[in-house]
Amino acid sequence: MGNKKNYVAFDCGNSSIRVLSGLFDGEKIETKLVHQVPNEAINVNGIFYWDILYIFRELQIGLQKAFIKYGHVESVGISTWGIDFGLLGKSGQLLGNPLCYRNDFGEKVLNSLSKEEKDKIFKATGILDHPMNSLYQLLGIKKYLPEYYKEAEKFLLIPDLLAWLFTGVICGEPSIASTTQVLNMRDWEYSSEVIDHFKLNPSLFPPLTKHGEVYGNLKQDIAGSLKINICPFVSLPSHDTASAVVSVPATSDDFLFISSGTWSLIGTELKEPIINADVYKEGFANEGGALGTITFLKNSTGMHILQNIKREMEKEGQKYSWDQLVKMADSCMSIVPVFDPNDKSFYNPLDMPAAICEYTKQELSIEEVLASAYISLACSYKQSIEKIEKLSNKKYKVIHIVGGGCRNDYLNQISSDITEKIVIAGPEEATSLGNIGIQLKKDQPDLSLFKIRQILKKSINTRSFTPVKDQSLKNKMEAYYEKYKELF
Repeated sequence: MGNKKNYVAFDCGNSSIRVLSGLFDGEKIETKLVHQVPNEAINVNGIFYWDILYIFRELQIGLQKAFIKYGHVESVGISTWGIDFGLLGKSGQLLGNPLCYRNDFGEKVLNSLSKEEKDKIFKATGILDHPMNSLYQLLGIKKYLPEYYKEAEKFLLIPDLLAWLFTGVICGEPSIASTTQVLNMRDWEYSSEVIDHFKLNPSLFPPLTKHGEVYGNLKQDIAGSLKINICPFVSLPSHDTASAVVSVPATSDDFLFISSGTWSLIGTELKEPIINADVYKEGFANEGGALGTITFLKNSTGMHILQNIKREMEKEGQKYSWDQLVKMADSCMSIVPVFDPNDKSFYNPLDMPAAICEYTKQELSIEEVLASAYISLACSYKQSIEKIEKLSNKKYKVIHIVGGGCRNDYLNQISSDITEKIVIAGPEEATSLGNIGIQLKKDQPDLSLFKIRQILKKSINTRSFTPVKDQSLKNKMEAYYEKYKELF
């Protein structure tokens, strides 16, 4: 590829496994998708597992394709979903396929804890309690699958487990470790208070690597089998959300982001965690970001609502494009009701339009359902942003929307109108770009997060949306938000 260097990103989500090459010419990065296959949890006797060897094999295929197509691999970085993990036994081998967060072990454990215990864990870590968190899954294994815990010597989160499979090195990484709710976000060390309280084995948790540094190299036998060069593996934010935030093309330290996909992660980047009762009450977490930063965020419903409306519409046999759905929503001239997208009734309803009608207690046309969904999502964004501004004691002028959901310009514009802030949409390949951006530190150790973002900004195209100026439309948007606040 001439003078372009080939950096490879493993972007492994809970629904797809993707491998991309990032071609760096010294100024900007061009991403190329080289391999993509589905990923899904497997139900065996009522327990959901991840097929980690399938994931491992598909990533090998992608790595080989990246080498064949774009030549010598400079380095590899791994980003995946958070929370889930595998356990290595006394023999140094994997005890079994990792369990999936869908299992109810964690929920059973969390429900058994007192309010005082939950408060104590939050104060010790800065991470919000959730039944999916690794801590509660691990405690669930200890109680309900004791043979696994008894034999376990090492606890490896999914990207750490993949790193071990590819390099043989046992290590952890700060951003993914923060999803355990065992890491103390004040000092980036595993909390002895939490470990002691639950009588966990402290040696389970591996040492954490430093972003931008090489922690291992591709095993010689794998390189030989794939007929590729032995390439280094670089430590980077291996939690996909943290990698996505790296790609935000911000020009200052203070910015808002929405990592938009099936779910929306709404937050900001901080130098230090904010750990107090108000943060806990409002449902925010201090997750690990890149190069020692804190990703202060809240998990919220995103495109899930619209995806389910579209799926229900297509049950009649007709396919709809997203452009068609936008036109239908935009054609709605009536004042529509608003709803709370994070209400539990919208998590997995059999019929999303019917669930919206039931919640709002109105018979709505499909055009009204779509219009209501777009407006309600934007209102939920504004509510979270107002809370971020209050908790961080900062005001923000711009919202950066990254990830696949940033393609929806209609939602981008409504979000700008309702929040009364400028929206900058892009990049779509947020996780992979952030992954590759941090890999550059291997060759340029002095690269700061700001300089990495400058490189990434040159590598992408963004679109800007400004709040509506027409006073009547502005009043209409303000009225929608007032109605939304009345729901709480």
